[in-house]
Amino acid sequence: MKTIVCFTFSDFAKDGGGRVRIYGILNGLIESGHKVMLISNASLQEDKFHKDIEHISLGFSLSDKQKRFFQFALACFPMSINKILFHNYLKKFKKRIAKKYRGEIIFFEYLDNSFGYFLYQNNLITNYINDTHGIASLEFKFNGTKGYSKLFHLLKEKVSLRLDMKVITSLKSMIVVSEEMKLYFKEKYPFCSRKLFLIPDGVNRGLCQQKIDYDLLEILSQKYKSYNQKIIFFAGSFKDLGGVVELLEVFISLSRKRDDIALLLIGDGEHFERVKRISKNAQCSNRIYVLGRISYAHLKTYQQLADVIVCPDKYHPYSEMVPHIKYFDSLASGKIVINGNFKVLSSINQNESLSLSYPPSNWVALEETIVYALENQDMLLDKYENVLKRVCIDYSYENYLKEFDISEIYE
Repeated sequence: MKTIVCFTFSDFAKDGGGRVRIYGILNGLIESGHKVMLISNASLQEDKFHKDIEHISLGFSLSDKQKRFFQFALACFPMSINKILFHNYLKKFKKRIAKKYRGEIIFFEYLDNSFGYFLYQNNLITNYINDTHGIASLEFKFNGTKGYSKLFHLLKEKVSLRLDMKVITSLKSMIVVSEEMKLYFKEKYPFCSRKLFLIPDGVNRGLCQQKIDYDLLEILSQKYKSYNQKIIFFAGSFKDLGGVVELLEVFISLSRKRDDIALLLIGDGEHFERVKRISKNAQCSNRIYVLGRISYAHLKTYQQLADVIVCPDKYHPYSEMVPHIKYFDSLASGKIVINGNFKVLSSINQNESLSLSYPPSNWVALEETIVYALENQDMLLDKYENVLKRVCIDYSYENYLKEFDISEIYE
């Protein structure tokens, strides 16, 4: 049986959407009867990786500054120059990995995708397959609203497009997360239309099977949940497109009308300090809890505090193509979930069968939906009582990979 070899620079020290997808795909492949080898900087974490995954230590990583320069150079310079600039990366990979394996490798994150292209162009692997769950150029295009920021993001967009063209031209296959993303790449890069394969984003079965730590839950309840108080809950990245700042502002508005609600925010990111500052200066600051990042192993325990979980992502072409991991994480809580009704979710959440929805970036509508959820909590809990079971079966990576012929990506 062919061993499926995968690569990521990640050390998995922090949990996030990309890492959750990696866990899901690798564990799903094992559950589907495949042999899997992971080349990474991970320390072995039995609670996240399936025990039958073979781990190979990469043994080196790149700083944020090194990542940016590496990707800029790949986009803008010929490979002859990049080979000189980054000869040390080739030397390290050859010493630690290429002596053991020189075949085809699946690369996961955006940096990994670029590194696969670099290795292939320097004959250290026979080919590379990219798992693509983000489109950097789109994020850059819609970030930065004026002046220097807009110009800077325009430059980043142009560089990322140039890099994408190089990487996509040479790859063997590309795995994408939705039909909408598949269509985007077909239209943007027609030459790669036969190279595209779909493994949707979904729920990590590890989260479905995660046990609630009732001792921890008791401590958290005493600290964050007062008698008869309703908790509005968010767990995700504090990035601009995630909408966490706008959710905070919606809560502040709503808190002026009702004193029985509190807001619990989990995560970190570019707007973390801004969220803390707004929270501290708000009149209702005693009802806003900014917890920062928590262990993914305790996510389900924290979710038990929630009366309503909100996924407030802003309208953006990227969000129309990619169902965010936090949406599936939220559905796996068994709680009432509110999300923007993005196109990519329309086939999943038909007639609000899994969650309540509102027009993305319509913050008045979000506030109204939160109020509706709080005032109809018992009815909605009855409506969604089977969502947890359904999601963990139908929308798990294990289920997707049972139906996916992995051999096709190597043909």
